[in-house]
Amino acid sequence: MNFTPGEVNITCSDLDASLKFYREILGFDAQVDEYGFYHLSAGKFKFLLLPTAKTKTDPRPYGELPQMSMDLYVQDLKAAADYFSEHKVPFIKPYSDEEPFFVISDPDGIAWEVTV
Repeated sequence: MNFTPGEVNITCSDLDASLKFYREILGFDAQVDEYGFYHLSAGKFKFLLLPTAKTKTDPRPYGELPQMSMDLYVQDLKAAADYFSEHKVPFIKPYSDEEPFFVISDPDGIAWEVTV
């Protein structure tokens, strides 16, 4: 049996806050469908933003509990950390000169690992 991944669903509690994060801060493209759902794309990666969550959760400790995360590749890790700080994006695992990655959170606590 073979499976092919489709869109990654991102369930959110505040559509406006999530759209701001994914479109304005991360620069993802967004298209709304006939049902009012937003399809996000970043290169070949596709996401579906589902505004169906009833509550917001706090970010979970990264890597200590089962969870799924996506990577965001950058050329300059320090510049990316500064960019996210300027945009008041929450850090789950802060930037460090000694680490090859740090972790940020979307408005609902979903982890994004930023790495080189």
